[in-house]
Amino acid sequence: MKQTVVAFGEIMMRLSAPEGQTVRESTSFRACYGGTESNVLACLAAFGHRTRYLTALPAGELGAAVLDHLSRLRVDASDAVIGGDTLGLYFSETGNGSRGARVYYFRRHSEFTRLSETSFDFDRVFRDAALFHVSGISFALSPSSRRLAFRLMREARARGIPVSFDFNYRAALWGTDAAGEAFREALFSADIVLGSPRDLDVFLGMTAEDVFARYPCAALVLRERTVCAPDRHSVHVRVLTRSGGEFSSPEVAFPVSERIGGGDAFNGAFLHAYLRGDGLKEATMFAIAAFARKHTIAGDVLACGEEEIRSYGRRLSGEEL
Repeated sequence: MKQTVVAFGEIMMRLSAPEGQTVRESTSFRACYGGTESNVLACLAAFGHRTRYLTALPAGELGAAVLDHLSRLRVDASDAVIGGDTLGLYFSETGNGSRGARVYYFRRHSEFTRLSETSFDFDRVFRDAALFHVSGISFALSPSSRRLAFRLMREARARGIPVSFDFNYRAALWGTDAAGEAFREALFSADIVLGSPRDLDVFLGMTAEDVFARYPCAALVLRERTVCAPDRHSVHVRVLTRSGGEFSSPEVAFPVSERIGGGDAFNGAFLHAYLRGDGLKEATMFAIAAFARKHTIAGDVLACGEEEIRSYGRRLSGEEL
């Protein structure tokens, strides 16, 4: 049975410079919409799950355009707070062989940053929820969004709803000390922790095994990317559970034409498999296939059916995923 997933986060307009050009050099940009939590929900919606997106949007045509975008992806934003006139946006550069990809944020005064603990009816938004998802970005945007993110995690947990938390650190938004303080607190309310070995080292100062001794999480999912070439990366994933289960994936190489949204696709696919009750190997390899597939699709969102992702995984590995 498909289940309802609730997520909290900001969606922005993305303006992409032409391939190989910097923002400064560009005179035209390709526009799309995306945000890490909305991307995760779009992935889950494509697998048939019901979704509920907690966010804030400006009134008027720009907010309406975002709602249209989310509707096409079957992401339910009927609980979004609508008002004001500012939508967050960011510019992106693809980079080239000698210069890495870059993003430039303009989101400091967006409507999302004005949300508070009174913005949502918690009983309403968590009705029939099977999972609540949030990332570290929502903690970084403003003190009020941080307080609301903590509150939503606690409210979900108090209702017996599993909480998934993705570190998703962005150096352009805050420093490691402030992020570490917030992340360490957030992990006390997280059931599924999604991150990387570096996240554990930088923000927690502990090994994967130590996490279970310190925090109540049930599962820890660690993804590590290697850049083999500008257009070819590889990924290795290690998953551990409190009950002693563990799976370590092979190193999977994949082509890259789009650098944004891969982690969100991985998280959406893994959470889908987790909710379905798949084993660790099946869930992990399915999520890796989604991660790799997203790197070949322009824009922020992966909205593919299961069979397309499984087929792509078979093409990468020559095996059934």
